[in-house]
Amino acid sequence: MSRKTFFTAALTLTLVVTAGCTDSTVTKQHSKVPADQAQAAPIVEPVTAPLSDYGKYVPLKRQSETVTLGSHQTYNLSPFFTGQTVVIAPDYLYQQSIYYMHVKQTSDTASKSYIYRYSQGSNDNQVLHTVNRTIGMMTGVSHYLFWVEYNQIKSGQKWAIRSLDLKTGNINMLDQGISRYDTAIPYLDTSSKRVSWMTQEATPVRTKTILKSFDIGEDAIIIHQDYLLKEGKKRDGLYPFDFRRSDAGLILHTSTFKNSHQTPTLETFDSTFKRRMNGLIDFEHNKKYVSIGEEGSALFMPKKGRQPGYQFKPSDNRLTADAFRFLSADRVIFRESMMRLWYADLARGTVAPLTDMAHTTSKPIYVNGKLAYGVSDDEQIEFHVIDLKK
Repeated sequence: MSRKTFFTAALTLTLVVTAGCTDSTVTKQHSKVPADQAQAAPIVEPVTAPLSDYGKYVPLKRQSETVTLGSHQTYNLSPFFTGQTVVIAPDYLYQQSIYYMHVKQTSDTASKSYIYRYSQGSNDNQVLHTVNRTIGMMTGVSHYLFWVEYNQIKSGQKWAIRSLDLKTGNINMLDQGISRYDTAIPYLDTSSKRVSWMTQEATPVRTKTILKSFDIGEDAIIIHQDYLLKEGKKRDGLYPFDFRRSDAGLILHTSTFKNSHQTPTLETFDSTFKRRMNGLIDFEHNKKYVSIGEEGSALFMPKKGRQPGYQFKPSDNRLTADAFRFLSADRVIFRESMMRLWYADLARGTVAPLTDMAHTTSKPIYVNGKLAYGVSDDEQIEFHVIDLKK
């Protein structure tokens, strides 16, 4: 049975730094601080029934007309990549710029990655940073970009997590390591003040997972918790294989092993929500709801009270739901397959299309009141930005 996680990130080797950037290492650390300083609540015993049997879900009332949430701008980036086949999407928004990354395969075993800044006002597309390895993902908090870069070595994947201060141009290295024995490179997720990730130190007999965050205000790495899984004739311990961060805190999908018997659980870091479940495509949470993406279904589970949750059924039971982005306590954007975005109003129990079912649509991002996503076909690459404040 593989220990491989389902993270989507990546990471380290030769770094080519653009002019004006410096490379340093953040050394300030805080040890084992509770996530978002939350007080741990009493552990809630997990429900043993399958997720599909938990509670009664009210079908969201589907509306046919496409909704308009705010001022909508479209930017065509195709002229910047003429003659190239690229897969790009907005990764972060800051002021009047869209930041994104592009990976170019230079050989069967090598790649070159670029970080771009597209200026919305001037239609200028500038390379900020180039590195001779793969950038697996990128995100941002405040005036910082964060990304994971990696390359294959004999013993596994060598990775590093780096940050770029958009005000000064300085580059820092937050963390680095080697993912061995089928463990994945770190995945990054953010709240308005922190970026979080997991590292996994694996040997043939055990895997140690460490949950970490970098706090922008404190300028420090925080170690929240570590978990140990022992390997052998029988497995024992706890293995976190995915997580999400938001301003509501951290939520983790874990497996607890006892004499090799596996109990998969989705729970918040403060244990105010805990359910036994498996087979998740994606998940997210805010202060009121936990959203679950499965094959053929999206569920919105209330954290408190006995009111029923809501369910969305895709047009085909084989399609998936993912990329949940809460706009407020009761409003959430999510994606059906890779072809359409939906807008759910949980206060009213309704769902309506935000985009048409057509070309490939990226996972949306939501930053400072703005929603952004990419749409591509064989000829065009467009970035869309919706300002919900207007």
